[in-house]
Amino acid sequence: MDQIIMEIQQGLVDGDAEYVKGKTEAALAREISPEAIIKKALIPTMDKIGREFREGDIYIPDVLMSSRAMHASLYVLKPLLTRAVSGHKGRVVIGTVAGDLHDIGKNMVTWSLQGEGYEVVDLGIDVPPATFVAAIRECQPDILAMSALLTTTIGEMRNVIQEVTDEGLRDKVKIIVGGGPVTQDFADEVGANGYGKDIFGAIDVVNQLLGRGSGYFGTSEV
Repeated sequence: MDQIIMEIQQGLVDGDAEYVKGKTEAALAREISPEAIIKKALIPTMDKIGREFREGDIYIPDVLMSSRAMHASLYVLKPLLTRAVSGHKGRVVIGTVAGDLHDIGKNMVTWSLQGEGYEVVDLGIDVPPATFVAAIRECQPDILAMSALLTTTIGEMRNVIQEVTDEGLRDKVKIIVGGGPVTQDFADEVGANGYGKDIFGAIDVVNQLLGRGSGYFGTSEV
């Protein structure tokens, strides 16, 4: 198991999408779980690439190639993450905040929440506060989830929460935040109800806020 996980990691670093896709398929054929691939290969490697980018050790083309390779792995994993489950645990509206075009983390959370039995309305990337507000009115979600990967865009989370409050909707929805530069202290500062450090943390906090038991990811052995 460790060898193929390391091969996926190296493929991400090299930005080799076809290689990563093939190794992900091979890992599944060896009965390595999707959550193990995400937790042990995708998340730590992309976190490392993100740190190196912020420190100036690698550049945008490198990040884009690695992101493309990660999308190739997620393409293989998506049908398993979004498999049909019984019941309906709640509705989540999710989006990446205005000014931020990153969607990998958001997509993983979306697919995994669907696999947990949640209905998810994905607003996409670069979502302005007014669109989040309109989605709350139209979809009446239990949870509003916001993602940001850039330190220059996390302030938009504060703007969204302020607009939700100004529109008299704050008590109608629980808000969670996440993404690379987001911390628990920041979540507390902006008045969010919860913070997800990664995909699994996001699922846990949604389940906790809505009083739902842990499901697919909460009971998996990885």
